[in-house]
Amino acid sequence: MASTSDTPIQNRLVSVCEKLQIPNNTMQITLVRLDQLRNEPDVNGDRLDNTAAAALALSAREDGLPVRDEDIAGAWAGAMDAPDADISISGQQLEAVSDYFDIEEVPPHPNSLVQRFGEAVDMPDELITVAHRLLQDAFALDPTVVSGGPAPAATAGGVLSLAALVNGLDDTYEQRTLGSVTGTSEVTVRNRCQDLSDLLDDRLENDRYRVVPAAQAPDQPGSDADGANESAGSTAATASSDDGPAADGAGDEAAASTDAVLETVQSVYPEELPTTANVAETHDTTESAAEDALAALADEGALERKRAGSVDVWMPAGGDEAGTELTADAVETEIDALVEELSIDSSTRLLARGMVSDAVDDADVADAAELAATMVVAAVRMSGGDIDVGAVGNHRDFEPRAIAQWLDTLDEAVDADIPRREPGDVVEDVVAELELSEAVLAESHRSIDQFDGDSGEFTAAELGAGAVLFAATTNQTQVDIDQLAAAAGAETNYVTSAMHAIVVSLCLSLVQGDIDYEDCAWTTQLLESELSPTLGDSETGRAIAIAKAYTAGREDRSVDEQTLDVLRGD
Repeated sequence: MASTSDTPIQNRLVSVCEKLQIPNNTMQITLVRLDQLRNEPDVNGDRLDNTAAAALALSAREDGLPVRDEDIAGAWAGAMDAPDADISISGQQLEAVSDYFDIEEVPPHPNSLVQRFGEAVDMPDELITVAHRLLQDAFALDPTVVSGGPAPAATAGGVLSLAALVNGLDDTYEQRTLGSVTGTSEVTVRNRCQDLSDLLDDRLENDRYRVVPAAQAPDQPGSDADGANESAGSTAATASSDDGPAADGAGDEAAASTDAVLETVQSVYPEELPTTANVAETHDTTESAAEDALAALADEGALERKRAGSVDVWMPAGGDEAGTELTADAVETEIDALVEELSIDSSTRLLARGMVSDAVDDADVADAAELAATMVVAAVRMSGGDIDVGAVGNHRDFEPRAIAQWLDTLDEAVDADIPRREPGDVVEDVVAELELSEAVLAESHRSIDQFDGDSGEFTAAELGAGAVLFAATTNQTQVDIDQLAAAAGAETNYVTSAMHAIVVSLCLSLVQGDIDYEDCAWTTQLLESELSPTLGDSETGRAIAIAKAYTAGREDRSVDEQTLDVLRGD
């Protein structure tokens, strides 16, 4: 069959996404999935456009985008050159494409979720219609806000909650109840409701969102503080200290009842990881006060405090940990934190989160922060951007090489094409940034080509920077090693080790006859002792000493491996 990554298919996908305002992350995930179809022998090559349109519809549903299947089909047909092109997306076709991508079941359309959940809490049809309007209008304003939710069910709960809030019916249709019917949580529904409210802002005063007289509804969604707090569920009634409810601006003195806090943790876990921040938000208090209550419960043995990336999470004591689900939540929590700190867009965030489940299923995750940082780097690169690995690592307490090593693991664990930097790319970047000579550039590339050591021992940044350091040394060019390492996005000590490994490899390849003497411009520096026999560790010194002895008149006679073992003291 023809490759599904052919340019016409890609062009049509891009055209349809632009026309229907489908975010870039949804498009990228669809491209990755279509690329998988090249390995499916039973895919009909003559109907690739139908398959691609169905794949886009699936991705849009997974991201909670209220785009109709027929609109995708129509836009796809319009993007084709053939005037009689007929594209259709049927339920049977969606099921077949889901099977190709190992999706357990066809995701329900976001509009269907809104309808189902609204009926489950006995909302009147008029109010459900308002929720549909809110979702569609939010999508029209900023599709990435809609796709950036944790799940389509959460977004559906959020628009239903917002519809109730706008109409002053938030006491009747509480967020806790909506969290239950959507299979998420009260906190999740509240967060999505707030996201959508912030996006729509003063548009929410429009009468198109009203099903009751305006006089009976709050002036602004959320302006009725008491009603908003009551709608947060039964825990809000006890979200106060013994002296009364916490007032705004009360600072660290604002406290939360430990009983109420415990109930909150128990209600959201394991669907969500209860963090200090979302407990504080639930109880309208400061994070400091929430942490005091949570820590007190942990001291009593009612809760367990665990680290999820860069934040603390609190779980009911004695509860079974959710295994990979807990790890996935921890990684996703850390992704959210990093994306905010690095000012990365929500579509890239969603793309990063989309790779988490596969990674934690197939790889041993010891540090959620490391994996999360790697997911962010991978997502940025998959979206066509670039990002400084060193800068990402600096936001957390681990070395940049951890990200590079995790990228290797992701290549195997995640079915996605993650752009990677090769050592040669690093050489080009470093030489350009440090304004080094063409001679250093050429020797750097040559040393990488001739390197016969264990390339897996070093990251691309370390090996590329080590090659530049070696080339600069043999060309008698002064460089600041710390500056060189920073330009490569690597740690100085690993760059030095990589340079030593290159020296050893080149020296031994020379004396064994694997490299011609005439091809080694650096031998002159060896003879003149520019590369000291004491450079690096004892192995590096011995390798240089052997090469110096060899170049002193024995260039035409190679040394066998057994002799080398003796000379090296092996």
